[in-house]
Amino acid sequence: MKILVAYDGSDNSKKALFFTLNLLRKEDEIYLVTVIKEAPKSPEQKIIQEREEAEEKQKQVLKDLEGYKITTEILESADVSSAIIEYCKKINCNMIVTGSRGLTGLKKVILGSVSSALVSKADVPVLVVK
Repeated sequence: MKILVAYDGSDNSKKALFFTLNLLRKEDEIYLVTVIKEAPKSPEQKIIQEREEAEEKQKQVLKDLEGYKITTEILESADVSSAIIEYCKKINCNMIVTGSRGLTGLKKVILGSVSSALVSKADVPVLVVK
């Protein structure tokens, strides 16, 4: 099974990730996906800085995930839920897991409204972890 975990480094996204680990079988794959908000009017440097912050948050949690099949991805989009759903389709994922809401320096990447949008728009099951 391919499971996409929406991850922004917040406590709720960490909770969702570690909850997901309890559901896994040995052959399952996790796709740890962070979406940074595309900012057309922002300077390029801001986007680079947000990408670096996202990469660092992913690196920090990967230390705890040795032995699991993990693929990390950082996406850039103005619409977080659509980016997650498109990536899920691209990799043919079987499930999306997200935290209920997460407020971070990454411009509130995963919000309650994002999890709601995922539940209503995704073609695969969506697990929202509180």
